[in-house]
Amino acid sequence: MNTPNIGWQYYKDYHQIDGDQISLFRNAPNLKGDRRDEYFKRHYEEKNAAILGTLFDSNTSTCLQIVSPDDKLRFKTTYPGLTLGTGYTHETGELGEFKLGFFFDHTTGYPCIPGSTVKGCLRSMFPQKEHEEVANKDGKYNYLASVIRELSSLKEGFIAENELGKEYDEKEHQKRESFIDHLELEIFEGKIPVKKEDGTIENQPICIYNRDIFFDAYLVSTDHPAINRSSYQNRKPFIGDDYITPHINRKKPEMSPFTNPIPLMFLKILPEVTIQFQFDLKAGLLTKEQKQELFNRLLLDFGIGAKTNVGYGQFEEVAVLPSTGKKPLPPLNLPDDQIPDKSIPSLKKKASFPGEMIAQTGDYNRYQFKAGNEVCIVRKRTDKNPALNVGDKVTIHVKLDYKRGAPLVFQVE
Repeated sequence: MNTPNIGWQYYKDYHQIDGDQISLFRNAPNLKGDRRDEYFKRHYEEKNAAILGTLFDSNTSTCLQIVSPDDKLRFKTTYPGLTLGTGYTHETGELGEFKLGFFFDHTTGYPCIPGSTVKGCLRSMFPQKEHEEVANKDGKYNYLASVIRELSSLKEGFIAENELGKEYDEKEHQKRESFIDHLELEIFEGKIPVKKEDGTIENQPICIYNRDIFFDAYLVSTDHPAINRSSYQNRKPFIGDDYITPHINRKKPEMSPFTNPIPLMFLKILPEVTIQFQFDLKAGLLTKEQKQELFNRLLLDFGIGAKTNVGYGQFEEVAVLPSTGKKPLPPLNLPDDQIPDKSIPSLKKKASFPGEMIAQTGDYNRYQFKAGNEVCIVRKRTDKNPALNVGDKVTIHVKLDYKRGAPLVFQVE
């Protein structure tokens, strides 16, 4: 990994001087008023600049992609961005610091959305019949029915059989409620309806290996433009700062409408950053492709993360690269070369691999092939292969042994 661990910087190094937390606060009691504020402001401005100035490392994101292209969803963040983990403790109360927590992957230090968060967010869009505190159950039944009946490759008669074609009415559409409840249990609890001898339905657990799995979602690339608003901005920014200004008077709540707001700075993923969601879905009441299509619609409609009610965590869809042998998707803006670690031993001089040209972006052609049973994506300038088109089959000939961090030297035929 070529970048520092941002999570460590944000939670460990942030309140330290030369690795010592005591040093930061040792002199603080001797400072008063503006001198104390300036002392902490100067310290945290340096720490903030180090975090916000981190360049995006595509190699790190490549290592975190653990499923095939068919099992991924990609979305690009929209303005104002995405934030998560705001409930984690981070504030000391001093001037200049980020006030809210943020969630980072423990190993890489990169921002990520835990699989449990993805699963919980998607389930919150279901009626959750057994939980009385969940509001608007009827609306959720109706919404999900409208989404499901638009899924591709539904069997003939599927909509009529499960009464998914009309507005929800509990008395007239009990099958609709039953289907959506069973789908919810199958996806989120690993249970399927089984008809017993007496005609009753019992929800029985699915084998652990046949349940749907939700993996962590990771950053894939950034198209956020460089902004020269301060010294920490860089040519490939992916995280930034933002502010909330609550009008809260904690001593006299009744005076809150008349209280001057105190800006609270927090960290966020910037707009124009692509995030990849990964699943291992199994066929059941819906096929795995239909489940993924359902999740795609739910995430686009509702978003994910904190502060979605004021616009954060919203997405626009980004096409995912197809598997070799399938009809290619239209050209798209792709990240830098993606070469998983497991593929490196196979990328030796004179090795050859069958592949496919998957996109033309800017001055480059993008190629996809498999090495060591892992999907690799590499690029080469278009003037080297002017006659190729998207979808053409090619052979990748490795010219030099590949080393992590260096571009793959190869020839295309």
